[in-house]
Amino acid sequence: RVEGELRKALLQAERPSLFFETLRDMGQLSHWFPEVEALIGVPQEPRFHREGDVWTHTMLVLDQAALLRHRAVEPLFLCHDLGKPAATEYVRGRIHAYDHESAGVPLADALVRRIVGEKAAAAYVRNMVQLHMKPNALVGADASVKASNRMFDRSIEPEDLILLAVADGRGTHSLW
Repeated sequence: RVEGELRKALLQAERPSLFFETLRDMGQLSHWFPEVEALIGVPQEPRFHREGDVWTHTMLVLDQAALLRHRAVEPLFLCHDLGKPAATEYVRGRIHAYDHESAGVPLADALVRRIVGEKAAAAYVRNMVQLHMKPNALVGADASVKASNRMFDRSIEPEDLILLAVADGRGTHSLW
């Protein structure tokens, strides 16, 4: 039942964030989605994330992903920043979450296996979490076509990876 409700929220709702906000308001988020609840209050560097904490950013990304999901093979974009609570630190007065992608892989895997249970879905989400920062990083570094191709070769669904990067960028008040 939880999987069905999650899929409805992510695949059909106009604003999937309302599903998670409702669970939070009901005190049920920690029971079903503790990895998502852990995002609440985790700070982000204001220069890049004026919207606030990782929870707020993730909810904005979900809503942006809903606008793009008709183009995605499997729009399970919920998990992209689950590693930020473990990876966030202050370095010389700034907030960083270095390598949050790697830190998020086991958390995303646990969430998907617990709720969805499909090995293919878990593999897809692990891959998306691990690579979600790469498209924008390559663009920012003016990377070569060869470097971009290597990233796409590692991606299970390259087009979905680009859609996630777009939703991630739109899920911040500092850019859009």
